[in-house]
Amino acid sequence: MIAALTIPALLMAVTVAPPAPSKTATNTHEFSRYQIILDRSPFSPPVKDGEGPQPSFSTRFSFIGTVKTNEDAPVTAIIQDKENNNRIYFKTEGETVGANVSIVSITQSPGAKLVLKQGLETATLTLETKATVGAAPPAAPANANPNPTGQPIPGIPPGVRRIPFRRGE
Repeated sequence: MIAALTIPALLMAVTVAPPAPSKTATNTHEFSRYQIILDRSPFSPPVKDGEGPQPSFSTRFSFIGTVKTNEDAPVTAIIQDKENNNRIYFKTEGETVGANVSIVSITQSPGAKLVLKQGLETATLTLETKATVGAAPPAAPANANPNPTGQPIPGIPPGVRRIPFRRGE
């Protein structure tokens, strides 16, 4: 009997329609009240007045060059720490420079690059190419006389004859 009474009660509750929405209510939102959130930029790091963004950790390092002692050895990067009395480090991939800067990768040539990582930030340093100083002096001819003036050479007694040394003959 109880089940018979509850079913009609349920049907009655389901068939009753909700009240119709009022036509006088308007669903307008004023976004001006959210302007303060946009002005403060909640997802950017806090910045004090007059202070710009902080420089990257990589500005304290200079990539000097690369070294490879033999064919089987890994490439070693030469890194200068400008903030630590210009200390020079010789490091390979996977090693750390200082306390928390790790070396991710080193490419030797062409265009040597060094990738450093500190926390979530990574930085790529490239090897600076420097202008050439000048060409090497030309080699002396093979038949050149070491003493073209005929004057005695200091430190060699006058009666001693010098024997020329030629390699590979």
